Amino acid sequence: MPSIHLPYVNIALDMFALVIMLIVFVTCINGFSKKKRGARHFLLLQLSVIIALIADAAGWAGEGHIGLSTMVVVTNTVAACVCQIAIISFMAYLTASLYTNSRAANCVLNIFRVLCIFSIAFCIGNAFFGYAYLVDGQGHYVHSENEVMGVVYLLFPALSFFAIILMSLFAKRSAEVNRFAFIVYTLFPAAGLVLDHLFHGISLTYIGLTVGVLTIYTSIYIKREKQLEAQKSALMLSQINPHFIYNTLSTIASMCDTAPTQAKYLTIDFSQYLRRNIGTLTSDELIPFDQEMDHVACYLKIEKARFRERLNIIYSIQCKDFKVPPLTVQPIVENAIKHGVTKKAEGGTVKISTYDNGTHYVIEIIDDGAGFDTEAVETHVGLENVRSRLAAMCKGDLTVKSTEGIGTRVTIEIPKKKGKRR
Repeated sequence: MPSIHLPYVNIALDMFALVIMLIVFVTCINGFSKKKRGARHFLLLQLSVIIALIADAAGWAGEGHIGLSTMVVVTNTVAACVCQIAIISFMAYLTASLYTNSRAANCVLNIFRVLCIFSIAFCIGNAFFGYAYLVDGQGHYVHSENEVMGVVYLLFPALSFFAIILMSLFAKRSAEVNRFAFIVYTLFPAAGLVLDHLFHGISLTYIGLTVGVLTIYTSIYIKREKQLEAQKSALMLSQINPHFIYNTLSTIASMCDTAPTQAKYLTIDFSQYLRRNIGTLTSDELIPFDQEMDHVACYLKIEKARFRERLNIIYSIQCKDFKVPPLTVQPIVENAIKHGVTKKAEGGTVKISTYDNGTHYVIEIIDDGAGFDTEAVETHVGLENVRSRLAAMCKGDLTVKSTEGIGTRVTIEIPKKKGKRR
């Protein structure tokens, strides 16, 4: 096979790819929710590629230098091993992204995990016995004349890329654009692997993996931006609720003759509620928790006027020196009243509390309303919107616990900034 001796070009390519991968990795660590489907596999994929690039660059730096042959063997073996881990992480990410609780897909993934272990063992064995390639005393790569061993060395990556393409094609539950996107991602490292095998002396497999990761990251970022815009539109529509406006105006109208002063103040509260809704919906920035609670207070005054003794409110605010995405607490309180407390004839209580647990600011909205079975009923779309915006805007999280006939507890956790401990 033809040989191309370009060690410095390979080092430059590896270093350039490494800088890109480090930027992507840091961005994902800081911006993506680890609980998102496939996120951990994607992070492991990036970390594996980073290690492979460092090891490959070190191997090419020592290539051809007397006395550095051991370093060349070690770094090349490390690069080969973590490359296997990167490929299986890529397959795991595909399985998590395109398949949902599929036994067949998970079975295929487990089979390839076992093959990955054997492939890593083969790479490590080659460092000692040199059956696929070795490094001579001058620090030069010497490839085995046994073509069978060369094929065995490439067997796991080749089978994995073929399996990824097949799994992408047969993921019928996923959108066609997503399935073919994974095939495109696979073509980059596969092409690099083929070129490395055909032309000794170049190193493009890891560059191909980098391009694949960068393509995935770009698609994730674009998809996330589109989701945030869609959620913002959905939130805007949900907050302009004609039934709520009609009920509020009816309540104010009924109070005009019997309690005009109260009707006056309720009108002011309603106008502030609408103004805050419009103002926060046009903002993409975090707002002080106090500002969010002012909005919640306006909403609760309106609902209290409607439901009177059927609705009780308890506040337990132990900390408030932090920021939240706009409309974080109000939709959850509205959910507690609409789907919880008012579902019971006697009504109930909504408790809003905050506290500092050392690492997070915690907000809890608890009601003793109707409750629901969290396994049988899908979480309300308003809660999902809040959860997504929390993750995207401040790396926060939202959990829901509910029991039929007893009530619901919604917990929001917002991580504290480093250096801001009490």
